[in-house]
This record gives sequence, structure tokens and C-alpha cells, in this order.
Amino acid sequence: MKTSAFFNTHHSPVGAWASLTFGAPDLGMSIDLQDPIVKKSGFMMAGMANERGIRSIGFIDMPKASHIDLKSEGTLESERARAERTRAMFGFCGEEEISRVLTPSKDIFTAGNITFTVYTPYDELPDPDKGEIPAIACLPGILMDVTVDNTDGDLPCTAFFGMGLSDAKRSHSFEENGLVGHRHKGEWAFAAREADGAYLVRGLDAVAHLKNGTRGVHQNGPAFLCIAVPAGEKRTLTLTWSVYAREGSSGTWNCTYYYNRFFGNLLEGAKAVLDAQDALRAISEKVDGELLRAGQDEARVGLFCQAVRSYYASSQLLLDEENRVRWNVGEGAYVWRNTIDLCADHITWELRRNPWIVRSLMDEFIDYYSYTDTVTFAGIEGEYPGGVSFTHDMGCYFDYSPVGYSDYEHSNETTRGFYFYMTTEELLNGIYCMAGYALHTGDREWMMKRKDLLPALMESLENRDGFNDEMRNGVLKASSTRGGKCGLESTTYDALDHSLLEAAGNLYVYIKTWCSLILLKKCCALIGDAETAARADRMLDKCRASVKLFRTDAQPWLKANAYRDLPGAVSAAAEPLSVPHMLGALDENTDPVLTALLREHSLACLEKGVCRDAESGGLRLSSTSRNTWTSKVVLTLYAIERVLGLELPEGMAQETINWGHVSARETTVSDQIYADTRQVLGGLYYPRIVTTSLWL
Repeated sequence: MKTSAFFNTHHSPVGAWASLTFGAPDLGMSIDLQDPIVKKSGFMMAGMANERGIRSIGFIDMPKASHIDLKSEGTLESERARAERTRAMFGFCGEEEISRVLTPSKDIFTAGNITFTVYTPYDELPDPDKGEIPAIACLPGILMDVTVDNTDGDLPCTAFFGMGLSDAKRSHSFEENGLVGHRHKGEWAFAAREADGAYLVRGLDAVAHLKNGTRGVHQNGPAFLCIAVPAGEKRTLTLTWSVYAREGSSGTWNCTYYYNRFFGNLLEGAKAVLDAQDALRAISEKVDGELLRAGQDEARVGLFCQAVRSYYASSQLLLDEENRVRWNVGEGAYVWRNTIDLCADHITWELRRNPWIVRSLMDEFIDYYSYTDTVTFAGIEGEYPGGVSFTHDMGCYFDYSPVGYSDYEHSNETTRGFYFYMTTEELLNGIYCMAGYALHTGDREWMMKRKDLLPALMESLENRDGFNDEMRNGVLKASSTRGGKCGLESTTYDALDHSLLEAAGNLYVYIKTWCSLILLKKCCALIGDAETAARADRMLDKCRASVKLFRTDAQPWLKANAYRDLPGAVSAAAEPLSVPHMLGALDENTDPVLTALLREHSLACLEKGVCRDAESGGLRLSSTSRNTWTSKVVLTLYAIERVLGLELPEGMAQETINWGHVSARETTVSDQIYADTRQVLGGLYYPRIVTTSLWL
């Protein structure tokens, strides 16, 4: 991997909903446990010291203003001055002296004789239906090495890892159970093993102790974990940042974190991480070897290395009261639990890494978070049969929502506001997830258990097309009565403008319906359901015949909505092609009408000033909305390149990468960016950008 830029990055255990977030020397660190938002938790450093001085690779928040703020009596200036004093006191290296290499499993910072390595080995999680998930797969901590090369030195020195916390009143340094370290209540700790020669330094006189190689602890001031490095030797201080929580959810299901099967408190988990250090380093090498290949575009892979960490920073591996394993990915800082919009895109990674997660989530959605509704049609009186669909999510933040309902979707009296039902979109997402698992794994046994779902899904698609065959044209146009009098269903793109917001007649939904029918046919073939496959074929014929509803003489791109006069060109229409292509269910020969249609449409969208932003050259998902989403842009670019065979405009892929590494350098990632100004809008800590796994 080439040298990486400096930007904040998550460093997270698997399934612990936690992150030690850092990566830029001027941004400090954020300690996140079940609280996904960047905080100013303090500063940290890894370095070496002897009687001649101290040098370290440091991460400290540097206030951007240095002038006197009269309203705050010079507070900003004093904060910056304090940070500058800390940098000078501990010999922080300048950015130009530090190199960084970020891989899927390692984050490596090097300056002179100091190397600081953080290991986050995102290996496969064993299928819990085939046996217990072992402790090493879900350790509640990360491993770190501070290596100091003193082979050319003529003086002994101290290798250290240090921190200064913004909230130091509820934390203390400890020597306990063979560990030395610094912990915050029983929630998180930095720790090393005494048996490895580690010792503690803490206090306002820490500089002297570091230089002299002596121990000394006062429960005030910055804290350090240290080892001695004799002259002429190279040694490594190994430590962990570990977390501990018992309760992982409440509401409909009270769950505990899975790692509680193995560890009863914080220090037991920390010790287990340190005891497994050799294995964790080996797994990191193995994972990097599996994911990194010669010939990959290193810039694109670099964004994946950032994004996969946001996915795991949002993850929970849980055990419910019936001893059932549950997996949750929170929607970043929005914290919806297992949003099915995201599940359908996460399969780009999960099917590669942990296919059982997709099966498990679909079992939960089918058994607990599905429902059958009735529908209405614009301009037609009465309610009509709808069919099966799935909730937007399984709850919010800590709580699982009631069975059959999400926490996001609400009944609305008017079309103003947010939180509309997404019944049509979630029906399609459920098909993507179910078909994704079945087609990727070939698990016919599971598909047979769910065989009655295929005709039910087909019926739901038909009923949302129309209540009789004469109405049906392959363009979904119904609205669920669950949504209330507003008569509006939104799509996953509800934060964009009206070209993508409303589901009925929507071009993106039309293409996703087309792709869902192709996937349903493949699933029918897996279990021999010829009748449902024939129904899917009939609806596919209707989709092809309805292309004319989206064509106009006014512009070369397809209309954003078949039934509404909307001005936008929607590049996101190509996005639904990506997952079926990844599954091997779709290429340019599978449905030539579909691919030819979208090739022409996408070429028009890629023109500068249409969906190619005139200022930045980045891709807009809708020409009329500057709010663009990194994860969905990646899917769209993949479809344009790999399925449609088009060449991207110069710089478009790099612009997408910059949204993660430059625009969102303070927030780790953002899934909502203003395409013209490159300003972060929202979607912080967002897991869905793991769609970049397609770029591997």
C-alpha cells in the first residue's frame, strides 16, 4: 500500500460498538463506546525518550484560531497555546516527518526510529449455526505496538504510549491482575502486561520520569505505559485499548454483548487481547493478504480501508435471552438498528466476509420485522390488497422496536416533513438481501424453508403495480395505507430532492424493480418454482414495454418519474445494477434492453453540469440535488463501469475518494456531501460506505 493521508479513522473491535478514533496529528483522539460521534477526548502519543529529549508521534486537537477572541477572553488562543506547549514538551514530530500506511487490518505510523502500529484484523466470523463463535473472533479490544529502534543508540531509552484525557476525573492508572494501564471506570482501558516489562508513569513530573527511565505514578496529569529499551536494541511495547459493556440492547429484545460469554469484566477482556497478540498479528497479515492484490487501484482500495472500519465501529455482536446470536449494525450517528436500506448494500461486503449475517438478518426481518399491508393509488378511490414487505429498521439506538414496526417510519397526515413509510423500497431491499444470500451461497436448504416467501413477494410486487392486470405495467405506483393520509412513500433517498424522494413512479424504483424480478427468477430456479418464475417473466415484459413512459424528446436522459413532471436527471438509476452484477445474476447480455437503456441514460448523466458537478467534477445522484452520498456514488460508479462498460470522466473516482479522505477527515467518513463545495452534510460514522469493497 502507498503512503496514506492523515485523516481520522476508526480502530474498532468486531461487534463491540466502539472505536478509538484518530489518524491526523492535529485532530486528537475520540474514545467512542456506544456513542458514535467524534468527541474531543484528549491527546495521545507513541514515542521514545532518553536524557537528551523526547520524540513522539502525537495526535492532539489544534484549535484553528490563534487570534484573541474578545467574547471568550482569549480562550481560543490559550487552548492553542496549551496544545503547542504539549507538542513541544513531548517532542511531537511534524506531519512532514511522519509516514502513514493504512491497510484493511493495520494502521502504521512511522517517524525516524518510532513505529506505531494499530491492528484491527477483520477476519471472518464463524457461522454460529455451526458452532460457538470463538473468543478470538470477537475480542473486545484492539492491539497496538510501539516499536523503538535503539540499535544505533548509545544511551538506553524509554518506549512509551501516552495520553492526556479531557475528562480525567473518572479515570485512574492501575496495576492489577498482571496488567498496568489507565482505565475509565469499568468501561475502557489502555493496558499492557507487567510480564512484558511494561510499567506506569503518570503525573505532572512525567517528562522527567520518561527521560530518566524511572517509574512514578501520581493520579493527576498525563499517563504513560512504558518499557525500557537498552542501547543497541530494538524493542516493542505492546498494549491494548479494550472496552467492556454488558447490556447491548433493550426494548423488544434485551441482549448482552457476545463477548460476555468469555469475559466478566474490562480487565479480563484486555488481558485476553494481550495474550492473543501473536495470533492477532498473524490474522492481520492473513486478512491483508486476502484483500490486497497486485493491480488494484490503491487510491480506491484506500477508501475501502477507511470505510470498513466505520462498518465495524457501528457493529454489535449480541446474545439475546434465548441464547440466540443477533448482529446489529447501527446507521452511524443516526443509530437506526439494521436499516434494511443499508443491509441491501452491506451485502457487497458481508457476502464476501460473513454470509451468515445476511441469512440471520433476513430471518429476523421475515419472522419479526415484516408485515402485510393494504395500498392506495393516486386518483383512485378505495383501499386494495398490498402484500408482504419489511420495516425500515429494527429500532433506534439501544432499543429494538416492537415486532412488525420500525422506529423511523410514521403515519403522516401531509407530505411535509420526514419519516415517511418506505414499504415499496423495503420490499425490493428484502428481495436483494434474500436473493443475495441464496445465490451467493447456493444454500438451497434455507431457500426451501422460505419457499412460500417467493410467491408472496411476487404478489406484493404485482399488487403495488396495480390491483388488476390492466393497470399493471411494471412501474410500482401504490402507497401503503400504513403511511397515513399523506399518500406518500419515500425511498432510501429521502434526504435528496423530489426527483428521488417519492417512490411511486420513481425511475430508481423502476430499475430496482426490474433487477429484483431478475433476482427472484434466479431464486425460483434454485428451488424449482416455475410458476413464480413465470409471473416474474410476465412482469419483466411489462417493465420492458414501459420504457417509453420514461423517455422524452426534451432531454437525452430518462425522466425521474413516469407520472410527474420533474426536472432532474437521476444518475442513481444505474445503482440497482451493481448488486445483481456482483452476484453473477446480471451482465450486459442478461437483459440487453435494460443495459442499453441505462447506458444511454448514464452517458447523458455524466455530461458536465448534468450529474457531473460543474464545480468539483464529482457525481451527483440527482442533477437537481447537490447532496450526494459516497456509498451510493460508489455503487453507481461500479454499475457504470462494470455493468454498462462506460469510462468515467477523468477525476470522478478520485473526487469520490477525497470525500472520505479530505472532506470528512475530521469525522472519519460522511455519507452526505455537498457535491459542489465538498462540505460534509451528514451521515457521520456511516457504515454503508463499505460498498467500496466492490473496488477490491
